Amino acid sequence: MEFVIVGGGLAGVTAARTLRALDPHAGITVLEAEPTPYYLRPGLIDVLAGRKTLAEITPFPRAWFERQGIAYRSGAVTVALDPAAHRVELASGEALPYDRLLLACGAEAVAPGIPGEKLPGAFTFRSAADAERIRTWAEGSRRAAVIGGGWLGIESARALRDLGLSVTVLERGPWLLCRQLDRGAGEVLAGLLGAQGIEVRTGAISEAILGESRVRAVRLAGGEEVPADLVLISAGIRPRTGLAAAAGLAVGRGIVVDNHLATSAPDVYAAGDAAEWQGTVYGIIPAAREQGEAAARNMAEPGSTAYRGTSPMNRLKVAGVDLLCLGDTQPRGGPLRELRAAEPEQGRYAKFVLGPEGELAGAILLGRPDLAPTVEELAASGLPAEDDLKRLLNL
Repeated sequence: MEFVIVGGGLAGVTAARTLRALDPHAGITVLEAEPTPYYLRPGLIDVLAGRKTLAEITPFPRAWFERQGIAYRSGAVTVALDPAAHRVELASGEALPYDRLLLACGAEAVAPGIPGEKLPGAFTFRSAADAERIRTWAEGSRRAAVIGGGWLGIESARALRDLGLSVTVLERGPWLLCRQLDRGAGEVLAGLLGAQGIEVRTGAISEAILGESRVRAVRLAGGEEVPADLVLISAGIRPRTGLAAAAGLAVGRGIVVDNHLATSAPDVYAAGDAAEWQGTVYGIIPAAREQGEAAARNMAEPGSTAYRGTSPMNRLKVAGVDLLCLGDTQPRGGPLRELRAAEPEQGRYAKFVLGPEGELAGAILLGRPDLAPTVEELAASGLPAEDDLKRLLNL
């Protein structure tokens, strides 16, 4: 049996490891477009800031893959898929046959089409090469503007601040991390960043990046200009679906898969940031890991493992502070009630969302890692939890 995996990120490597455990003798090839070996993508923030090297966020060196009998081919760009012939074609001209294929080709940074985004000094940030380019440019810069106040934008801002730049975060929404946090938590987070010397501007719509031979400012709606020698655009990610679409596979926001992570083409599966399951593209680490494993099990034994979705829980470090978000953090209408405790001066915020029967339906914990284990247990139980949660908050 020959297994081929397009994409050497978390979903792809998880699948390769799982396939090897299930079948010690199968051929396993991982085709990764980037020239580097597998690395932990969230660790790129530390590489940008100079806190770690790329080698320090590389958990499996090439020798590990060789010992496992897994052919991890860096710099192997897949340009075409022929499902009928069961083969993929590489940019080198090589055609590679497969018995079963996994598309774990990930996602790419969104370039939102802002005028001036191609100017020297304007960057998106998704790869190890991006981290190196941004770090090199930062050496000759004094002021940076980060367009986008999501997790990557905030952490990139901290990294640039660590490099000695003056940094302004420009978030078009009413508060930071507006998909994960409510307004109260977003304001606490903005205060934490301000204390670290990072200016936060919310409701700031970036209309254009200005400059001639290099960037010099970001122009906001209304005409104000924010000076910047370096602009980092953090406007989200887009699943890589081009390979699948060109081959005639069903594609929506991502590559459409069923409950076994199978695509619309025989013997072709998809997992991770590129996959769309029941209308959802998760774009989070737990989903990439869980989908990679489930897809591999179905590749080894079709129909053997049902994927039932990934719990919408994010555990992150943001602005150097622990953040846990789970479930429905921003209910709109209905019977749900909320319990809150805000301590802005300490950089701490907690919110619990109660379901109709008093069960824990959602939670935000910023700067409260002490509460996380108990909160996760209460959420998993599905039992009425109001009294326990009030005790946690001393209410």
